[in-house]
Amino acid sequence: MDSGTRMTVMELCEVDDVATGLVLDPLLGFSTHKMNIAPLPETQLWDILKETLLSFQHTQDFNKTFNALTAGEYFNAVGSHHQELLRQQVYCYLSAFLLDSGVKIESTDRYSCETNGAKVTSTKHWFPGQRIEVMLGCIAEFSPADSAVLKAGVNDFSVMYSLRRKCDQLWLGPARFINHDCNPNAKYVACKFVAYVDVIRPISPGEEITCCYGPNFFGDENEACECCTCERNGEGHFKQRRKLPHCEEKRLRPRSEAGTVHIQKFTHTIEINKSGKSTEAEKEHFVQELPHSHLF
Repeated sequence: MDSGTRMTVMELCEVDDVATGLVLDPLLGFSTHKMNIAPLPETQLWDILKETLLSFQHTQDFNKTFNALTAGEYFNAVGSHHQELLRQQVYCYLSAFLLDSGVKIESTDRYSCETNGAKVTSTKHWFPGQRIEVMLGCIAEFSPADSAVLKAGVNDFSVMYSLRRKCDQLWLGPARFINHDCNPNAKYVACKFVAYVDVIRPISPGEEITCCYGPNFFGDENEACECCTCERNGEGHFKQRRKLPHCEEKRLRPRSEAGTVHIQKFTHTIEINKSGKSTEAEKEHFVQELPHSHLF
């Protein structure tokens, strides 16, 4: 996928749901988070899909693999435009997690608010300044017609607000599986309708790749943050645990001020300069707030 590829919100929702269903779910053994704006098509059993995916690692024959994954009545009936978009999205996931790309996706049970979670870990040494090319975020801009797409607490996990373009954007694709850390080893860089991941600290094989969602994403001063850095330093959620009796301990709902609540995970505000790239002076804030009525 090049940076000129553009999809509507509805198109991105549909093709990403199907692509993760064909690639990630069989690999991980559970259903990853979906936008769920339309019923998923009937596909082959996960065991069969996984066998096809593992075969791809040896053959690296994308066309043959795509045809095998999309065998069925639904895929034969979709139009050529939709099928091409799906082909591109499946290619993104295959390239990121099934080839020797330097990263892999794994399950994680770290986060108390999440079941069937995932994380991205490194399979090689990465150094500051390198771009993890396969970790793409595919971006679509919201329009008034898309207002009914999001359901608070159900599928609002991947929304960001562009300060430069002054609009909400949906961000799906492999990069959305990167988790937050208050001392991250990578950062997001947006360019047109694709977001990339750049390394900012050395990353060793087996280490999780993380980005910072912002200083107040998980409540004031990230008071409900469950990242590794907060656990190591006794901050965020782990600081609250020390203060509360065990019987009263509960995960705080992340808030920044009265009348607002942060969208769960993967909701970002990105400031981008006119060249289409974020800079240190225009640092990503990764914070988006919803009205109090959107509590979930």
